[in-house]
Amino acid sequence: MCESLKMRSPALWTPEEDETKRFLQPKGWEGVFLRRAPIVCDLGAGNGRFAAAYAELHPEWNVLAVERKLQRVRQIERAAELRRLPNLKALWFGWDDLLLFYSAPASCREIHVLFPDPWPKRRHQSRRTVRAGVLDAILRVLEPGGFFRFLTDDAGYAAVVESAASLLPGFERREDPRGFPTSHFETIFRSKEDPLYGGVWQKAEGGD
Repeated sequence: MCESLKMRSPALWTPEEDETKRFLQPKGWEGVFLRRAPIVCDLGAGNGRFAAAYAELHPEWNVLAVERKLQRVRQIERAAELRRLPNLKALWFGWDDLLLFYSAPASCREIHVLFPDPWPKRRHQSRRTVRAGVLDAILRVLEPGGFFRFLTDDAGYAAVVESAASLLPGFERREDPRGFPTSHFETIFRSKEDPLYGGVWQKAEGGD
């Protein structure tokens, strides 16, 4: 059975209760998946449709689905169990905090952020999860040659991410390789023929 990995937020962390130190160790991801393999992170995984399909397509990879809502984490667990995907794990945690505070450098092969809450009203845009500091953390956590993929239905959000990413040395815009499974929201937006925005950024080989 796929058991969710429950982690405390930094504000509630104490050394006696910490379940997250393993993420800072060189073999941290191996401790989660009990094997050595490239790590793919689906951050804000929703119901896990993308993560489960990707884990099924690539049994040689470890896929970590990170989601704040426990009900969705349980959905991902059920999918992993029913589809017999030992390479899929669900983490109940805020993914921005995971990147900023608990992830080792150069520990992920791919990071996918698909349709995060766009907070379209100007007064709410400070709540957007993908911001300059988080993009810097994404770059740090990626392996050299690894990539970050971002999709949204909000053109303004995409423009902000594009601008912030362009300021990071060693983060290079690439053509979308496509061929990825669709997420729940991507299926909805494409069925309505809504325009989608975003792209893929690759960490330069030899990058720190």
